Amino acid sequence: MSKFSYNQALERLNQIAEEMQSEELDIEKIGKLVKESSTLIKACKKALASTEEEINEVISQMNMPTE
Repeated sequence: MSKFSYNQALERLNQIAEEMQSEELDIEKIGKLVKESSTLIKACKKALASTEEEINEVISQMNMPTE
């Protein structure tokens, strides 16, 4: 998978959900979409964890006493 931004990954996940709800899909297509969704979800979770870590670091630095 090429690298997606969080927003691109989320947009693609929404597209996949719509596609799966709106069409009769064969089993091979469903399998491909589920696999792609799994990869995108993992990428989103990783991006969220990274952002959370960055935010916590900034907050931690803000709470340090200044001399």
